[in-house]
Amino acid sequence: AVRVSDGPAAVTSDTPRRAAETPQSSRDLSWLRGLTLPDIPVRWDERVIRYLEYFRNDPRGRDFIRGWLRRVDRYGPMIRRVLREQGLPQDLIFVAMVESGFDPTARSHAGAAGMWQFVPGTGEELGLEIDHWVDLRLDPERSTVAAGRYLTMLHDRFGTWELAFAAYNMGYGALLRSIRKYNSNDYWELAHLESGLPFETNLYVSKILACAIVAHNRARFGLGELELEAPIRWETVQVPGGVSLGVVARAAGSDAQTLRALNPALRRGRTPPGSERFAVRIPAGSGERFARRWARVRPSHPVERTRVLRFGESLADLARDHGTTEDTIRELNGVEADERVGAGTALLVPEGRRRGREAPSEPPVIAVPDGPRAIEGRVRVFYRVTRGDDLAEIARFFRVRPDAVRQWNAIDPDASLQSGMFLQLFVPREVDLSRAVVITPDEARVLVIGSEEFFAHHEDQNGRLRFRYRVQPGDTLSHIGQRFGIRVASLARINQIAQSSTLHPGDELIVYAEPGRVPREYREDAVAGDALEPGGEATVERTGPELGAPVPPDDPSEVVTP
Repeated sequence: AVRVSDGPAAVTSDTPRRAAETPQSSRDLSWLRGLTLPDIPVRWDERVIRYLEYFRNDPRGRDFIRGWLRRVDRYGPMIRRVLREQGLPQDLIFVAMVESGFDPTARSHAGAAGMWQFVPGTGEELGLEIDHWVDLRLDPERSTVAAGRYLTMLHDRFGTWELAFAAYNMGYGALLRSIRKYNSNDYWELAHLESGLPFETNLYVSKILACAIVAHNRARFGLGELELEAPIRWETVQVPGGVSLGVVARAAGSDAQTLRALNPALRRGRTPPGSERFAVRIPAGSGERFARRWARVRPSHPVERTRVLRFGESLADLARDHGTTEDTIRELNGVEADERVGAGTALLVPEGRRRGREAPSEPPVIAVPDGPRAIEGRVRVFYRVTRGDDLAEIARFFRVRPDAVRQWNAIDPDASLQSGMFLQLFVPREVDLSRAVVITPDEARVLVIGSEEFFAHHEDQNGRLRFRYRVQPGDTLSHIGQRFGIRVASLARINQIAQSSTLHPGDELIVYAEPGRVPREYREDAVAGDALEPGGEATVERTGPELGAPVPPDDPSEVVTP
C-alpha cells in the first residue's frame, strides 16, 4: 500500500524568528564555508542565511526541514526524470517541497491544488483538465510536466531563477508591474525596496534556496542519519472510461485505498465516463497479474452507460428519463447532496432502463411580453429556469447578451430567477441547441402577458370565466361579489382598486366567475380558455408596461461569442 507519512506539511508562510540584533563581528557564520551548493544560483542574502540558521539551530525549524526532506524521494525519481527530460536544473524539485511538501492532494485557501499548487486558471492553461471526474492538478506526473513547462516559460521571460520563482508565487503580471514601477529587473534589489515585492514572495524565494542548500548538506545541518521514505513506484495500465478503481484493484491484486492514493486526480474513484481509454496507476510489479485477471474481473456487459448532462437538465430529470432515482444517480457519480453538476458533464446512468421522457398531455403555457416574434438569423426558443440558474450563465451558454434577455422577457435584472420560469430567447443559429433543454414555439402555447387570451386561459384552469361587468346604479363591490360568487378582496386585487372604493354607474370592472353565474349578455364578452389551438399564439395585441425597445435584429452587438 502507498503510505503517506505523518509530518509537517509545507508551510510557505512560515518565517524564522528574527534573531536578536547581534553585532556582525560577533555572529559566527564560519559554518557556511565549504557548503555544497545546488544547481540553481545562490545569493547569500540575509533572508537566506536566516532560514539556514532557522533550519540548523531552531528546534522548530529542524522539525520542519526534517519532515520535508524525509519525503523528498517520495516522488523524487519521477520529478528529477521530468526535469532532466525538459533540460531543467534538478534542484527545481525544491519548489514542490516549499509549495506542498510533496503532497499531491494539498489544497490552499486560495484554490491552489496539487504538488505544484496551481490555481484552476493556470492549471487549465497548462493542459491540466479540471471537471467533475478529474483534477489533473493532483496528478503527480502530469502536474510536474506542467510545472516544468511553466517554470521554463517564466525563466525565459524574466531571465533569472529568482525572478521566475517570484513570478510563480506572486503572479506573472504582478511581478512585471513591480519591475516597471521600480525600473529594475534585479530580484534582490526589488526584494529590499519598500513595497517592491510582497513579503511572502521574498520569504518564498529565500526558502527555496535555503531548502536546496540544506538538502545538499544534510550532515552539516544535523540530518546525516535522516531516513528517507522509499519512492512511490507504479505501473500504468489503460482501462475504459467509467470503471471504478475497486474493479481495477481486484484485477491488480490490490485494494481501492491503494489505487486512490496512486491516482489522486480521479476525484470520484472512477475513470471519467465517456473516455475510450484512461491511464490508471497500479502498484509496481502487478502489471502481469492485472493483464491475466482483467478479462475475468471487468463486467462483460456494462451495468452503466454514459450520458452527458444538458444545460437546464437536472439530476432528477436524468433519473426520470432512465427509470431510476436521483439518489442512485448521485451515488453512481459521487455527487454530494448539495453539489450542483454543470452542463456538459458526462455521468453514469443505469444501463437498460431508459424509457424516455413522456410527452406532456398538454403543451406548456408560456407567457411573454408583447414584442418581436422573430429576429432574422436567429432561432426562437424557450428555456425553463432551474434551481440555481443565473442570468449571466444562461446568456453566456446561448451566446446572447444579458440585457437582450431582459428586453425579450418581463424580468428585473436585480431580482433572482425562480425555477419554473420560462425565458424567451432568440439564439444565434450556430448555437448547438441539442446541448440544452429548450422548447420551440411549436411545442408550447405562447400567450402575450395581459392579453384577453392570457387571462381567459388562466381562469379557465380555475373553472371560471373572465368578463367585463358594467356597474349599475346602486352597485357596490360587496353586492357584485355576492352576485358572482367572488370575494371583495379578489375584486379589488383584479381591478387594482381599494376595497373601500366607491363605484359609479358605467364603470367597468373585470370579474372572474363560475360559468353558471355569468349572465347570458356577458358570456359573449368572455373568452373561453380553449379559444386557441394547442401550439397557437395569442393574436390580440396589447400595449403593456414599457419593457424597453426591442433589440434591432440586425444589431451584431447583441451576439456574444464564448
